[in-house]
Amino acid sequence: MFMERALMARHNESPVDQSSFLLDDQLQKLVSDACARIQNELTRRAPFLGEQVRGWMAQLSATGQAPDYFLQPRMFPLLRLPLWAAKSLAAEPDGEFLADVIYSTVNGYYYIRLLDNLMDDHGTIELKILPATAFFHTEFQATYQKYFEAAHRFWEVFRSAWFSGSDAVTQEFNLDRIGEVEFERITVSKLAGARIPLAAVGFWCGTGQKMQCWENFALALARWSQMEDDLFDWHHDVRHGKISYFLSEAHRRKGSDTVDAWVIREGFQLGLETLQRELSALRDVARPLKSPDVVSYLDLRETILEDQKTKISEAFQVLSAVAVVTEAPTAQAPD
Repeated sequence: MFMERALMARHNESPVDQSSFLLDDQLQKLVSDACARIQNELTRRAPFLGEQVRGWMAQLSATGQAPDYFLQPRMFPLLRLPLWAAKSLAAEPDGEFLADVIYSTVNGYYYIRLLDNLMDDHGTIELKILPATAFFHTEFQATYQKYFEAAHRFWEVFRSAWFSGSDAVTQEFNLDRIGEVEFERITVSKLAGARIPLAAVGFWCGTGQKMQCWENFALALARWSQMEDDLFDWHHDVRHGKISYFLSEAHRRKGSDTVDAWVIREGFQLGLETLQRELSALRDVARPLKSPDVVSYLDLRETILEDQKTKISEAFQVLSAVAVVTEAPTAQAPD
C-alpha cells in the first residue's frame, strides 16, 4: 500500500500544480473550444451516444473537466507542438486553421485512447461507446479536407504516420517482451501520429520543406516521453500485466531479486540517469527550431523530473529501511 501511495503521487497532481508556463491562454481556449465542439456535434448527430461520450471524456480528467486532461504538464505535448511550430513559421498564424488543427487532433487522440483502453483491458464504458470511433475518426480526417485537396502531399504524410502508428500498436500488443530494438522500432512509433498536425502546419504556412526539424524533434520527444512513462508507471504496469522496455530490462537484470526489489535497489536510479542524459540530447535536437516555447518546455520537464526524483527516491529509502528491519533475524529471549 505504501508503494502505491508513493508512486501514485505523480498521477494525482492537477494541471496547475507545476508551472504557469503551461497555462497558455491561447491553448486553453483552443482545447476548451475543441472539447465543446466535439460534445455539441456528437450530441446533435447522435444524442444518446453523445451523452455517454461526454461522461467518458470527463472521466478521463482528474478534475472532471475534459479540457484539463490535455493540459497536464507530463502529457506528451501533442497539442502544443503544432502551436509552437506555427509561431516559429508564421508572423501571424491563421487562427481558424489552428482551431481546426487542435479540433482534429483532439478527435484523433480520443479515437486512439478509446481503442487503447480496450486493448489494454483498462476500459470502463469503452465497449459501450465503441461506435463513437466512427465520429472521432471522421472528424479527425475530414477537418483537413477543407485545407488540402485530395492530391496534396499532406495526405501521403497523413497515411504514412497514421498507418505506421496503428501498425506499431498492433505489433506491441503481440510482444511478450520489449528489447531495445523493439522499443526503437515499435514502441516509439506509436506516437507517429504527432507528425500529422505538424505537417498540416508546415504545408499551410508554405514551409513544408522546413518541417523535418520539427518532425525530428517530435519523434525524439516521443521517445523520451515513452521512456519516462515506462519508468514512472512501472508499478502500475506490473499490477496490470503490461509489458514495457523498462520492465523487460528489469526481468533481464534482476537475477534472483523480485522486480520491485531490483527497481528499488538500482533500476529506478538507472532509469533516471537515462532520462536526464536523453533530456540533454533533446536540447540539441531542439536547437535548430529556434523556439523559446520548446526551450521553456524542456526546462519545465527537467524541473519536474528533479522533483519526482527527490520524492520517489525518499519513498524508496523508507521502503529499503523497512525491508532491512523486516528481514533481520529475531533475537531469541534469554533462558
